[in-house]
Amino acid sequence: MEEMKKYLGPDSKVAQIVENYEYRSEQVQMADKVSEAIEKEQNLLVEAGTGIGKSFAYLVPFMLWAAAEKDRRVAVSTYTKTLQEQLLKKDIPLLQKIMPGKIKALLCVGSNNYICLLRFNKTFSGRMTDTKKEAEQLEKTARWLDKTKTGLKMEIDFTISPELWTDISRDPALCRERSCPFHGKCYFYRSRRDLSKADLLIVNHHLFLTDVASGGHVLPASKAVIFDEAHNLEDIASDTLGLTVSLLGIKQLLGKIHSSRSSRCLTARASIENSEKRKIIEKVRKTLQQASLFFSSVIDELGAESSLSYRIHSPGLFENTLSPHLVNLAECLDLSAGMCGDDSLANEFRSYSSRLKMTAETLKNIIFTELENYVFYITIRIKKGRVFCSFNATPVEVSSLLKELVFKPYTPTVMTSATLTVGHSFEFIKSRTGMTDAMQVRLESPFDYSDRVLFYIPDSMPDPSLDMKIFEREAVEQTASIIEITSGRTFVLFTSYGMLDFAAEQLSGRFPDLNFLVQGRMPRYKLLDSFKKNESSVLLGTSTFWQGVDAPGRILECVIITKLPFAVPDNPVIESRMELLKKKGLNPFWDYQIPSASLLFKQGFGRLIRHRNDFGIVAVLDPRLRDRQYGRIFISSLPECIYVSGIDELHEEYERLCRKYAT
Repeated sequence: MEEMKKYLGPDSKVAQIVENYEYRSEQVQMADKVSEAIEKEQNLLVEAGTGIGKSFAYLVPFMLWAAAEKDRRVAVSTYTKTLQEQLLKKDIPLLQKIMPGKIKALLCVGSNNYICLLRFNKTFSGRMTDTKKEAEQLEKTARWLDKTKTGLKMEIDFTISPELWTDISRDPALCRERSCPFHGKCYFYRSRRDLSKADLLIVNHHLFLTDVASGGHVLPASKAVIFDEAHNLEDIASDTLGLTVSLLGIKQLLGKIHSSRSSRCLTARASIENSEKRKIIEKVRKTLQQASLFFSSVIDELGAESSLSYRIHSPGLFENTLSPHLVNLAECLDLSAGMCGDDSLANEFRSYSSRLKMTAETLKNIIFTELENYVFYITIRIKKGRVFCSFNATPVEVSSLLKELVFKPYTPTVMTSATLTVGHSFEFIKSRTGMTDAMQVRLESPFDYSDRVLFYIPDSMPDPSLDMKIFEREAVEQTASIIEITSGRTFVLFTSYGMLDFAAEQLSGRFPDLNFLVQGRMPRYKLLDSFKKNESSVLLGTSTFWQGVDAPGRILECVIITKLPFAVPDNPVIESRMELLKKKGLNPFWDYQIPSASLLFKQGFGRLIRHRNDFGIVAVLDPRLRDRQYGRIFISSLPECIYVSGIDELHEEYERLCRKYAT
């Protein structure tokens, strides 16, 4: 404890270089626990309430550990880019000033974020662009290359089409590595050389787990890992290890091989006999035709009136007419590779052949349900009048995989978030992730919720499980009453787009002077930017706005949770997880749905208070929070607040808080 106080205490090294430093005893407690886990070589679970400053609490002990001995590289894995930027631009640079020895921290991104000099030069020298806009983008990219030091797409300050970037960015399957004439200048390999010398690797969950799944072929090896925003780890692991075959993906793959509209496709650049080229073009045409017929038949059978997910319970329900065409085209490409005089192009032929075979095998595995511990399903999505269809396979349970591939080899592993416990217990997150043998500590937020947060549950609201239409109408009325009090400054969180769209239509007409921002009508970052610039804003959002969103200060003074965020039980992945729990003799509702919803509920609640001076309202319109037995589990996970049940009382209390705390 004394060692951590030297760095984070009231008269600490950090206090000496941070203006208006606020000492937080909880931060020192967390840092001390992380230090203990490092010393004992044990894994650690930490729930750190909002405002503790958890990044400093894990960075200080791990930076000291890394500085004490060579080759003690630490991966810091996050869910959001926002946190990565905070770590790299603010937290780590500050701590580097007071650390003994030099600590180097670098950002890790997927290799497709780097431009490939070989692919760019071939495209640029051949002026292989399909539109005037792409030609302009290629010229701008050439000028950008004269000044960039990283070759990263995120540095580009102009628009570049996804198609053009795909064709000039690094593709691991096409990389010639040391035989490439640009290897010495390669931005990707330069970054990997730098990363191998770094003490801290800043990475996202998906990339870290991709590296783990690849056997460590994506990132430099680390001795330890910190998962910040760790409440998302199970779902990210399921997505990362999942498989998908879609009509859109197949069309894009075939378009890279041949497209009459593209000068960059493989057939346009290939130095092979015209007769061989014609064979490829004809097989691409037939494969594309068969892909369209195959997916159309699936859509016709399942219906395309609305978006849906259809679980494949039995093997062979759909005739796999597509995989043979994919394999046939792949074999044709293999033959052409042997006739190609250019080694680089030959490599491309073989790479696309490999991708076609992999796609064919994946589709076969899904249709015939041939993978253990996976759930197989078809999704149909309708977006802007277009129908998208895909075959999917997702692991039902990832706890054993995470335990064997992450928690055992990476010791210590620290998992931390503001929301890891349900009813003050870590049992749920331990069971879902497999981190069963770990130290654990739960630290309350230092913020004064008991005097700054009004927790409003209306007296009389209809039960959504009995009549959803009546509930939706009453929820809109309650939301309107609350918005009249706050005059904007409000997040309204939904569990479905249907209710969101209904509320947006009803509310925007009632408040013409307010700035209504609706998820789906503009990109997420634009919604947030507009919200933060206009105090008279009301943002209506679904799942992505329940977590990872910060709007501190008076810009956000009200969060309305319309409905408890229970996972949809007919979602194939959720359904399979619940079936597995039932087989184990557990109760899926109490042992999975309630804990999952409770964690997301805590995330939604946590959007309001992001700073010590914040205050406002959290309104929950779902009466089950008060009327059902399980409501106590949700409420017990929250800090103490001021409970209000009447709209007039809410108005009065809100005005009191404004007078007391508004500056």
